[in-house]
Order: sequence, then C-alpha cells, then structure tokens
Amino acid sequence: MNKRIDVKPIVIGISGGSAAGKTTFTDILSDRLADFGPVVLNQDSYFRDWSALPEDEREIKRTANHPRAVLWKHLIAHVKCLREGQATEIPPPGTRAFRRGDSPQKIAPDRLIIVEGHLIFSQEALRSLLDIKLFLDVDTHERVLRRMLRNTGGGMSLKDAVAWYRRDVVPNYRVYTEPTRAYADLIVPFEGDVQVAVDVVANGVERMIHHR
Repeated sequence: MNKRIDVKPIVIGISGGSAAGKTTFTDILSDRLADFGPVVLNQDSYFRDWSALPEDEREIKRTANHPRAVLWKHLIAHVKCLREGQATEIPPPGTRAFRRGDSPQKIAPDRLIIVEGHLIFSQEALRSLLDIKLFLDVDTHERVLRRMLRNTGGGMSLKDAVAWYRRDVVPNYRVYTEPTRAYADLIVPFEGDVQVAVDVVANGVERMIHHR
C-alpha cells in the first residue's frame, strides 16, 4: 500500500448510456496504451449492497441508474489515492461485489488510470479528478437492443429485462446520464469500428504523459 510513482498519472473517464460499449472501448484503449500500465476502476465495483435494507424498502430504493446506487465516497477516495501514486484495494465494504465475496484485489497505479461507468460524470468531485472525459454516443434503439440481448443472454427473462428497463433505466438515464455528455471533452460515436477514435484518444494521452 506504500507504492508511489514519480509522475502523476493521467486519469481518463469513460461514460455513456447503458450498453453503449464503455467496457469494450475501455478494453480496446487499455490494450492500445498497455505500455503505460493502465489501471481500470469500474463503477460497477462500487454499486451499493441493498441487502441490509428491509425487503419492502429495498425494492423501492434499489436502482442501478440513479446516483444513489454508487458508493461515491469510496470511488472518489480510490481515484485520489491512485492519482497520488498510492495503491488501493477493491471491492470496498458495503458494495454488492464485497457481499458476494469477490476476491480482494490490490491496484497499484502506473501512468494511466481509467474510470468507467454510466454515472461518473454526475459527480462534480469525481469530474474534477479526470484529465480527459469521453462520452460514448450510441443510438437509443441500438443500446436497448444490446441491453436486451445481454440481459437475456445472462439468464434474465425478456419480460423481466423489459420491466427493469422501464422502471430504472428509462426515468434515470435522461436525468443522470444523458445530460452529463455536456461535461465530455470528446463525444465518441460507438456503433461500428472505433479504431480511429481509439487512435486519436491514445495519441493524445501519449503526448500528455510524455509532457509530464
């Protein structure tokens, strides 16, 4: 936990709607910038554990698309820690990942940190820590189709997938995710080949790292 680096790393935030391809884009960009030892913090690792609430209250408050779904205190603290060259550990207590017993993972910073998630631009304290902010822009119909395929492929019935989308995604996306595209430094269309966009971002990151 005492590792430090000599140069403050570049921090990239990657956001966009549900099923916009954030994880895929993050993976491609990480591969492209592998020489800089990218560390990825996924917002999903900080999703709140709702199990401590009474069942009736839990069903009312449970969400994955409202900011209350995320333990921001931990996520912001971890980004600050990594920016200062300190290692940290995930998942933090109080998250659903911690409750289900995900193996503790120590993360040590190098020269590049990527924070990924559909709500990350909703928090000013987190935005202020990001050197580059990317928003993946995908047609709503395409995102819905991708999400339905993903959820039903994971064992959820189509009926349940549609019900959850109507209850949680539809009302929250237009309030807590879509407007945050205004904070992005770059809007990236992601419905086909994104190699050009990856190259543009990667080249810019390389220049920023070398200048530091």
